[in-house]
Amino acid sequence: MKRLGLLMMCIAALAMTSCSALQSAASSNTAANASGQACGSAVQGLYKSYKKSGSIDITSGSDLTNALQLATAYSQLKQNKKDKSYRKAFTSGLISSSAGLITSQNASSFINQMLSISGLSNINASNVTQTASTAASIISLLSTLKQ
Repeated sequence: MKRLGLLMMCIAALAMTSCSALQSAASSNTAANASGQACGSAVQGLYKSYKKSGSIDITSGSDLTNALQLATAYSQLKQNKKDKSYRKAFTSGLISSSAGLITSQNASSFINQMLSISGLSNINASNVTQTASTAASIISLLSTLKQ
């Protein structure tokens, strides 16, 4: 009888631990997907601007906002780049919000290119308009999306 009670307590403890781990993974995936969506939306806006004028105007309100969104998504992805489930959820959000610019065929190369651009790590709200490499870094990334 005592063994049965001990066994039941062990099963309950394992169940609670498993639920906690699943809930943590699900919330991480939700955050990754949201970050990917923000990134895709920013890339779409920056790409439109780039195609229209051939450059990125970092003093433009929309380009500035999109550059900050891209830098934030980059930072979050870089922190979690070895987490396969995070990267998968990020990619899913990226593809769904980029209006066809990023597809399942080019998503991996786009993400790898994005992670290799060191200039994105220097962009934040206080220095985005003063960072000389901001536009160059973004244009380098956008040039991989020629349509």
